[in-house]
Amino acid sequence: MTAVTDFVSVLNMEESLRRRVLEPYTPQSRYVVRATMTQVGNGGSPREEDPTSWLRLDADCAIGDPVYIEPTGHFNAVEFNITYNQMLYLALAEAVQRRLLPDLAHWTLDDFFRAQLPDVLIADYQAKFHHPIRSGDYAGWFSILESTPIERSNMLLLRTAAGCSTPAGGHCEARCTIAIVNFKSS
Repeated sequence: MTAVTDFVSVLNMEESLRRRVLEPYTPQSRYVVRATMTQVGNGGSPREEDPTSWLRLDADCAIGDPVYIEPTGHFNAVEFNITYNQMLYLALAEAVQRRLLPDLAHWTLDDFFRAQLPDVLIADYQAKFHHPIRSGDYAGWFSILESTPIERSNMLLLRTAAGCSTPAGGHCEARCTIAIVNFKSS
């Protein structure tokens, strides 16, 4: 196994990019307040079996009033899914803008924004809640573990992992496969 890092790069996301990525969400359902992207790697594509190359987004998150139910004070699967989607979109936008993911190197931000809602789909979603989370302030993380172009289908598959936690011990996590459809690899 290669040494864990040839480089580590921590990138604060521009506020203007965060706002633009979250624009499709109603103001009260924009849960990600701040985000930082970390790239660890050897310059190659991320692979789950090769921890020397990966992308991770860390986010500060908060939910004011839930948009679909009376306030319960606890974080549930709907809030987690919304948080996951926002972290996914933010990580993809940052990866495209900074050319961090070789399989998306040919994309521009305009390409990303055209594809964001119609072409970025959750293909498989498995979440586990280990300890209850209070929905006020919480931390989130999102990682791209593997990127696989499927040429015959014009699709890019991303294997991802994500989670949310609070200092009081609240914790949930998910493993998800994302399909970017109508994807041309170059």
